[in-house]
Amino acid sequence: MIKFIHAFYQPLFLLKMNKKILLLSLFFSLPGLANNTGSYQQCLTLAFQKADDNMTVGELKQQCSPSLDAPSPYQSAVENRQRLEQQAGWNAFSLMPHKPNYLIVSYNDNQPNEAVLNNAFPNHDNDLQHVETKFQLSVKIPLLQNIFFGKGDWYGAYTNRSFWQQFNKTHSSPFRETNHEAETWLSFNHHYSFAGLKGSVIRAGFTHQSNGQSGSLSRSWNRIYSEFILERGDLYLSFKPWYRIPEASSSDDNADINDFMGHFELRSLYKLNDHTVDLLFRNNFKSSRNRGAIELGWSFPIHNKVRGYVQWFNGYGESLIDYDNHTNSIGFGVQLSDWL
Repeated sequence: MIKFIHAFYQPLFLLKMNKKILLLSLFFSLPGLANNTGSYQQCLTLAFQKADDNMTVGELKQQCSPSLDAPSPYQSAVENRQRLEQQAGWNAFSLMPHKPNYLIVSYNDNQPNEAVLNNAFPNHDNDLQHVETKFQLSVKIPLLQNIFFGKGDWYGAYTNRSFWQQFNKTHSSPFRETNHEAETWLSFNHHYSFAGLKGSVIRAGFTHQSNGQSGSLSRSWNRIYSEFILERGDLYLSFKPWYRIPEASSSDDNADINDFMGHFELRSLYKLNDHTVDLLFRNNFKSSRNRGAIELGWSFPIHNKVRGYVQWFNGYGESLIDYDNHTNSIGFGVQLSDWL
């Protein structure tokens, strides 16, 4: 009886295995595949592993077809970025850039904020230098893709922005401030028109930002936000209003942060060939005590994977410890990834 069952099922098993082997061999013999990137091969491998026995070659090909296409000149930078993120999403272990990743040497025209350190450590010499190293590391990962009838994606991200007194050898090159931001959001591809601009993406999310300190040095806030990304030619705009989630007055380390950071962020970006210029604007729109910030950045090519980067910041909130301290700084360095 056992021999009969084995003889009956063995051909079926071999047929299924041969079918999958045939599918795989057909894929890797497609014309022009040798010229495609590793992300396409990765997509094929993962799709093949997840495919059931009834899936055809055409269905698998259609599933990975976005990876076959090179960046189209008819696609905007936003659409090309979304295409690349969809490709990377096939890899369960992929980390994608979120905000720009960069490292610059920055000069602060104003004296760095020593008052908070003197308050926290009154018996310590808190002499800070005008020159320091500023860097940002920002990554995201897709948690769920093609949800809400294929129109939405769910992301999670982490951003670290640090201010390092690298050249302050007297005090052992301390990190003056480090900000941690964890956020999650839903992103929807929604095409609409507004004031001559084409809307392409709408996001809604939650963000927690903190400097990881305690006592008088502690700074943090929680917000819910929406973001609207619009484009026209090589010009891109992002409008990001937010609402700060209230905290108990007894535990709120920065109750007046909205007075300095405002309730929104407006960012514009212009791409000219391989050069990118971006502008950040924040304001509280108060006539009596008007506060806000402007940040201007310029990135340009210097190597295949590294770009030159110049950044100027003027205003409040360059870091959480400086949310109520005016900063005027300019920095030069390298950028590993841009907004688009």
